[in-house]
Amino acid sequence: MTIFDYPLEPGQRLCEYVKVGELACFSDIRIPVLAIRGKQDGPTLWLTGAVHGDELNGLWAMRRLFWDLDVEKLQGTLVLTPLLNPVAFLGRAKVSMLDSLDMDQQFPGNPAGLYSERVAHAVFSELKQKANYVIDFHTLNHLFSATPYTVSKIVPGADDQTNQQAFRMAKAFGVFPNCRVDLQSASGELPGTTSGALDIVCMQHNIPCFMAELGGGGRWEEAFIQVAYMGIRDVMIDLGMLAGNLPVPEKQLIITKRKFLRSNAGGLVRMAVEPGSFVPAGGLIATIYDFWQEVDHLYADQDMFMIATCFNPVVSSGDRLAFVGCEWHEDK
Repeated sequence: MTIFDYPLEPGQRLCEYVKVGELACFSDIRIPVLAIRGKQDGPTLWLTGAVHGDELNGLWAMRRLFWDLDVEKLQGTLVLTPLLNPVAFLGRAKVSMLDSLDMDQQFPGNPAGLYSERVAHAVFSELKQKANYVIDFHTLNHLFSATPYTVSKIVPGADDQTNQQAFRMAKAFGVFPNCRVDLQSASGELPGTTSGALDIVCMQHNIPCFMAELGGGGRWEEAFIQVAYMGIRDVMIDLGMLAGNLPVPEKQLIITKRKFLRSNAGGLVRMAVEPGSFVPAGGLIATIYDFWQEVDHLYADQDMFMIATCFNPVVSSGDRLAFVGCEWHEDK
């Protein structure tokens, strides 16, 4: 077996870099790749992170898990590309200064395209040949706080088994809120273009994949790093890659409709709710202030679950104050 042309034998670990471009100052652009192959046959689970350069929690959880794994107990192969966008990472930003493209809209990539397209092509060309399953790690941006949650999408063109397996993996990850997004009816709840998103392109190639969203960007959140660490292990147990009993949460929330709540005024916001909380219709969500008075209030127009809330208090009219679930059911 090879990963990016590096040989990987049973019982071995791989820690290398893959060149994906060059800077004008003659420095190579490289991404790290780590892999561990068990002595027993099994599936290949591929973990990706930092396709946006400020998404850090999943990156550290991957690193920690990789070195904790006992190769003697592993069935199959675990591959990590924890830092897909090194230029954006260097700039502590979502997108790179080289092309200002969202790399998570560029898959399957273009070998003759811009920087982000070339990296997407280099990674996906290998992933689609080797991966049986994928977990794609993200955070919200640095302006938000969020409860850990998963996103599994029902993707047109993917077979039903792939869509169902992605949902199963997302639930096995073990967090309370799990977003189940049907792309044919998800109008208004997804930010920007999604046709080139890594998870969607994986699903279109019938590689089950879900997104793990772990807090806010640009910072370590130790509790969420631990959630990711345990979530990966639980998925590996569910896939038969590790022995053990899969923990069964007492209940999980399956969110089937989401939306953003936006500010109608500019000023300083004080949130009245926390991520992970339920807010009844009519409940106060946020108050906007200037230096003299309360300028505006935001109330829930229906029962809501707070997926994420504004972390940075500086807001202008039209800014997102919260990301909420507005239709859900519980799995017990």
